[in-house]
Amino acid sequence: MSAETPLVSILIPAYNAGAYLEELCQSIQAQLYQNFEALIFDDGSTDDTRKVFAPFAKDDRFKITGWRQNRGLNAAWRELLGTMRGQFWVSPGADDVLLPEFLERRLALLRENPQAVLVHGAARIIDESGREIPSPFAKFNLPAKMNGRRALGVLLQHNIINQPSVLVRSEVTRKVLSRFQSDWKYAPDWCLWLLHAACGFELLWDSRPLHKYRIHSRSLSYDPAKSVTRRAEIRLAPLCALSAAVPLSQTATDYWNQWRKTLYHLWLFRALKLRCQGLLQDSWLRSASDAYYRADRGNKTFLSEFCKHAPAIALAAVKEQRARKGQAFRVSGLAQINDPLFRSA
Repeated sequence: MSAETPLVSILIPAYNAGAYLEELCQSIQAQLYQNFEALIFDDGSTDDTRKVFAPFAKDDRFKITGWRQNRGLNAAWRELLGTMRGQFWVSPGADDVLLPEFLERRLALLRENPQAVLVHGAARIIDESGREIPSPFAKFNLPAKMNGRRALGVLLQHNIINQPSVLVRSEVTRKVLSRFQSDWKYAPDWCLWLLHAACGFELLWDSRPLHKYRIHSRSLSYDPAKSVTRRAEIRLAPLCALSAAVPLSQTATDYWNQWRKTLYHLWLFRALKLRCQGLLQDSWLRSASDAYYRADRGNKTFLSEFCKHAPAIALAAVKEQRARKGQAFRVSGLAQINDPLFRSA
C-alpha cells in the first residue's frame, strides 16, 4: 500500500500536542479505510510532540515535518495543503479523535455525489480528559445536500462547518488555494469554505457524529487576548473571502455586487468600536480596504473612510440589528441575507 498514491490525505498541524497526539494517531490507524497518508506538521513545538510521534514513524503512511519557530496554525495548515498528495483531504485537530468509520463513510458519500465538494458532519464534544460533554455550539437543521448558490449565502452569514468533520475534494482546494490569505488567526477555515462554495459545488451534511472534538482551556473562546482578533476577523472574513472569490463563478460575482458595500460598512462599524478601545490594527484596515476596492486602494485612512461612508455605515448597522432579531442565534457574518436556516421557529 505504501507504493500507492494515497487516496486520502490526513493533515494535522501540531503545536505542543504531545498530550493528545498519540490518541489521534491511534484513531487514524484504526480507520476501516486504510489507503491514506497522515501528514503531521510540527509548528515549533517546545514539548514532547516529536517524541510522542516517534513510534508512528514505523508506519510508512505517517510522516512528520515542521519548523523550529512557531508561526501559527494557519501557516502550518497552508504548508500541509500545499504538499498533500491525496484526491481527498481531512484535517482533524491534533487533540481530536476520529471514529473508525470516519474515512469510509465520508468517502462513500463523496463518491456517490460527484457534484459535491465536501461532506461535513456532527461531532461528539469532549473535554481535556476525554469525557463527553454537552455541545456549546449552535445546532442547525441542515439539509443532506445544499446547492452551491445557497451554500455561499449561508456561509456568508455563519461558518456552519466544523473543520475536523470535513472530507474535501483536493482538486477544488488546489484551485482556490492561491486566493487563500495566509495571515488569518481565527477564521482560516471559514475563508477556505467560502472559496470552495464559490466554485458552485454542493455541500453534503452527515448527521452521524464520526469524530470527537476536544474543547480545553487553551481554546480561542477562553483566551481574552485572542477574542479581540476574533471580533475583527468575523467581520473581515466574509468581506475578504468573497472579494477573492469573484473570479471563481458568476454566483460569487452576483453576491459580491449585492453585498460588498454592506460587508465593508459593517467592517467599518466594527473598526470604530475597536479603535475606541485602542485595539484596531493597521493590518486589518489594509485587508479590508484591499478587499473592498480590489485594485488600487490609494492612501485611505480609517478616518477618511469612516467619514466618507458614515451614513451608509449607520444604515447597515441598523439593518443588521433588525435582521438579528428574527434569528435563532447571533450569526457571525452577514445576518441580512437571512437564510431560513437561521430564523427563529
